[in-house]
Amino acid sequence: MSKDVVPLLHSLDEVYSTSARKKEQERWSNLYEGFQTRFQQKASFVARAPGRVNLIGDVFPAAIDKDILMATAYQPDEGSGILTIFLHNVSDRFAATDFQCELQDAESVKLIHEGNTRWANYFKVAIKGLLPHLPSDMKERGGTLNVLVDGSVPPESSLSSSAAMTTCSSIVVLNALGAREHIPRKEMTEVAIESERLVGVNSGGMDQAASVFGVPDHALFVSFVPKLSTEPVLLPYCKEEAFTFVISNTLKVSDKKVTGPFQYNLRVVETRLAAAVLAVALNVDANIQALKPSYRNTLRAVADAYYSTYPDSWQALLQDARIKDVYEESGKEAAQLEGMLRVVEEHLPKEGMNRAQLEEATQLYGEAFHETFLSAFPVQAELFYLYRRAKHVYSEARRVLDFKALCTRANAQKYESPDVYKRLGSLMNLSHESLRTLYECSCAELDAVVDIARKHGSLGSRLTGAGWGGCAVHLVPRNKVGSVLDALQRDYYTLHYPELDQMQLNDALFATEPARGACIV
Repeated sequence: MSKDVVPLLHSLDEVYSTSARKKEQERWSNLYEGFQTRFQQKASFVARAPGRVNLIGDVFPAAIDKDILMATAYQPDEGSGILTIFLHNVSDRFAATDFQCELQDAESVKLIHEGNTRWANYFKVAIKGLLPHLPSDMKERGGTLNVLVDGSVPPESSLSSSAAMTTCSSIVVLNALGAREHIPRKEMTEVAIESERLVGVNSGGMDQAASVFGVPDHALFVSFVPKLSTEPVLLPYCKEEAFTFVISNTLKVSDKKVTGPFQYNLRVVETRLAAAVLAVALNVDANIQALKPSYRNTLRAVADAYYSTYPDSWQALLQDARIKDVYEESGKEAAQLEGMLRVVEEHLPKEGMNRAQLEEATQLYGEAFHETFLSAFPVQAELFYLYRRAKHVYSEARRVLDFKALCTRANAQKYESPDVYKRLGSLMNLSHESLRTLYECSCAELDAVVDIARKHGSLGSRLTGAGWGGCAVHLVPRNKVGSVLDALQRDYYTLHYPELDQMQLNDALFATEPARGACIV
């Protein structure tokens, strides 16, 4: 039996924070009753997968209390090799549906792209992704799977409801077919990442990793190079006062299909162009074969190639007092990122670059340039701002390491002063400013909730997720949570969304603590 599998728990005390438990007990009770009513039988288990919030950067998330639950009962039909799924949702927004799957043939699962049963695609792609990983004898089992879904992660909110849905679906299938103890959490996470891409969500994997590996009171430092790994980072204990996080959904939705060519997709292209221009300017090969293809020729790869090609440059950097201080406070990688910021200042023009300039700088022309940079994503731009994007990427990566180092050092030294949270909050504020002015992915609504929260007690506020809408996260002393919530309700939601009822407001604005990852109860 593998040791690191999705845990089987026996009480909600093991699942939720004290502050969330009372509300969740009622929700779980309603879920069990609803299952009994719909299927005329008791649920045999409930699978759970939480949403997540990015505290800083794109690799430092925490699981949250809000989650996807799937109450499940399984009736085996040994030897049939066919799994029939009856999938219901407590919300009328998502119509009940049923479908069959031949366990020996992943292609037997058909996706539906229209109508109000499309939500079932997340469950379907989880099955499609898992089937090649199941032991052969389990593919012969078959049977009927009754599932009732209850989700408290608001969709389209930058809190990864889709990743939680796919992850939870994977857990249901694994547990029902008796495969939970055969598939480690890491493998299940990688399968969930690939599965979600089948529904058109190009996920980098951080969302699924946070949902699966979340630890109460911890953030996660997630790395994908050279392979997926997660490191729980305990948020410091403070003797004088407690701290928590508030999440505010601006309710501004950015449709990537519409805005992608001049927002999200354009940023992806600009960062790739920045990496290519730097690689040529530094005369390094960032096509590092040891990396997965998606991580080659990135700004990260350029930094790795630069320091491996010119080891003397690192020794020279260490003679600089500023670099030395960074090295001592946050480690070698942070110091090297500080060095890359100097490289950006030296080699990338601060103004926008047109295509002719970019072709010259990358030494790729015409069709070769288009194929390398413009064929994967449609983009609309006359000028490309490489300096701003590269400066943000390297400085944000540096802030992540500073955040992690602050937590680690405070825990090791048992430093219990609130000053450490002020410094963490300052890093979050710097992050938002960089996202706003350098990566340029904020919007008026995000800036508004960030400003309101800071004025009423937040130590640090930043957008979380892809930007141009969605959520902001705020680091708040627990005794200021009420003040921050009241101010956001009064100065943002009542002003811009007076039609919201209390349930809708509770979905948009809430306090949360770093929570446990995926489990079965």
